[in-house]
Amino acid sequence: MKTISDSGRGLKNKIKKSIFITTIYHVSSQEEVQSHLLKIQEEFRKATHNAYAYRIGNPTLWEESSDDGEVKGCAGKPIMNILQKQEITNTLVIVTRFYGGVKLGPGGLIRAYSKSAAELIKIIGLKEL
Repeated sequence: MKTISDSGRGLKNKIKKSIFITTIYHVSSQEEVQSHLLKIQEEFRKATHNAYAYRIGNPTLWEESSDDGEVKGCAGKPIMNILQKQEITNTLVIVTRFYGGVKLGPGGLIRAYSKSAAELIKIIGLKEL
């Protein structure tokens, strides 16, 4: 199992007029997850969506994801897939979207959320637990 090297925020990705901002946190409890989610909701009050996924624990894992109003399975699940494929734990990834007026469709949403999460994880880096 791996975890992120540090918490951080990625650059804004602009995709068909929508802005995607990714924030990643090292977490060790569901209480920390909720605290960070509230902080992001306060910071980005005008955001359309704050989709997220997290995994906590080793070897027993707690994991959850949320589309936060996006098309079902097109936001939180793609973020979770990135965490699972790379075997990352003790990590919360939140992708904030400011809707730009152009619908991306299910495939476009999956690509946008996956790309946003994967890019920041690559920049932040991973370490073995």
